[in-house]
Amino acid sequence: MSGDRPKLTKSGAKKPAFSFPNFDIERGLLQEGHITIAGIDEAGRGSLAGPLSVACVAYSGAFIENPPQDVSLINDSKKLSFQKRRAALDYIKEKALFVMVQLVPHSVVDGLNINGATRFAIERLIAGMPVVPDILLLDGNFSFNLPVPYMSIKAGDAHSISIASASIAAKVRRDEIMERMDVFYQGYGLAANKGYPTGAHLKAIFSDGPSPIHRKTYEPLKGILSGENKTP
Repeated sequence: MSGDRPKLTKSGAKKPAFSFPNFDIERGLLQEGHITIAGIDEAGRGSLAGPLSVACVAYSGAFIENPPQDVSLINDSKKLSFQKRRAALDYIKEKALFVMVQLVPHSVVDGLNINGATRFAIERLIAGMPVVPDILLLDGNFSFNLPVPYMSIKAGDAHSISIASASIAAKVRRDEIMERMDVFYQGYGLAANKGYPTGAHLKAIFSDGPSPIHRKTYEPLKGILSGENKTP
């Protein structure tokens, strides 16, 4: 990827006094002359199994400047129930310029490591966007070399509606996949734990070994496969 365009970073942002994300960051960028602003977030980063899901959502400048009151449907995906996430995603798809999700298979996560997999997904998203944004808002504290300027924002899904929207799109898509995988790889509770290391999930891995969709470079799987970790 080309590194000709500058990287913009913003980390360590103060915790907002409000309980919902808003468009303050996006409005500031519009005032600086940016036109298309896209939020990016991921789901499944700490999961022991299944794909990494990375989503990108962009809204028009007009929507950012004057959002309707019901934009409060959008929040950090972790703070929403299943029903509210689905309702929020329907709303996002109706209001956004575009909503995109890129899945990274577990084998690629193992091959690239989790940060490499995140960058891989973002590059794929950029290549497929109907409009290349002037700037990306990334949830986290990343330092990637990307062809589009970006801001890396800690707890971005609590600050930015664009990022929170991406968090919802990424999680809904990944949850659906993990529920389907539970049918094929039974005994791990994937529909309930979505691949995350719950006690029951870890016990199943130690007793039955990993499934074909488990990430072999993640602990405790790495230790189990090498023979170093033999107890749950």
